[in-house]
Amino acid sequence: MLAEIHHKISSSGSNLSDRLEDQLTGDVFGALRYLPFQMGLKEILKAVRLKNAGHNFPDPIWKRFVETTQDYDYELKFWYRHAEGEIDLILEHADVVLGIEVKYYSGLSSEDDESEEMISPEESCHQLVRYSRLLEDIRGGRPAYLVFLAPFQILLPVETDMKERSLISPDVTLGFIAWQNVLEQLQSVDPAALDRGQQMIIQDVIDLLVQKGFERFRGFLHHIHNIPLEEKPYQFQKTSSSKTQLHWPTTTALQEDYYVYNK
Repeated sequence: MLAEIHHKISSSGSNLSDRLEDQLTGDVFGALRYLPFQMGLKEILKAVRLKNAGHNFPDPIWKRFVETTQDYDYELKFWYRHAEGEIDLILEHADVVLGIEVKYYSGLSSEDDESEEMISPEESCHQLVRYSRLLEDIRGGRPAYLVFLAPFQILLPVETDMKERSLISPDVTLGFIAWQNVLEQLQSVDPAALDRGQQMIIQDVIDLLVQKGFERFRGFLHHIHNIPLEEKPYQFQKTSSSKTQLHWPTTTALQEDYYVYNK
């Protein structure tokens, strides 16, 4: 809806295939803005990895912003236009300003020529560097953060590259989060803390991200601690049809299942 309101998608939908990132941005963050900060955006921002911020020494300003912001004490601006370009999201808060650049299928729209050995932050055409200059211009003395949001396969090469470069404006902190992380964070939200309408918003966003293919394999041992085990032996039963049935009542959910092997 928001992508159409902001004219990112034509009224006929003829350019929809070229605007999937904009549609995803509007669908997800347009829905989450109807929730109090602590019930949606907080969970997502908790998973952001800030450049040069250690696990044991997180950025105190960022931590305070994420932990103390409540309800609707912020404003989301979609597709914010500036001389440096158009960033997908600006989150305005009294204490900080946050920019979020979203990717879905495509990578960065502009990068520096690798043949140019010495590029200054002021000369760089790298998309994230330009957006850091954008945030530097509008931050008004507040701490500024720039978060890159993309699927893992797009995010990780960019994150690795940016860790080795120092082109981001010095007053802007760069952060990274994958769409897969966003999905997992929303799945961790306790529905008991939400009313019925809020539960529906969260579930709709979860269903959308699953549909987009952002659910990742967590390994066979993921959530294994939640599986009840029973100390019962395997039970073999020979049938008249010369087949052996193996009953494996290892868990309550599997008591009615069986595997049939030809003898």
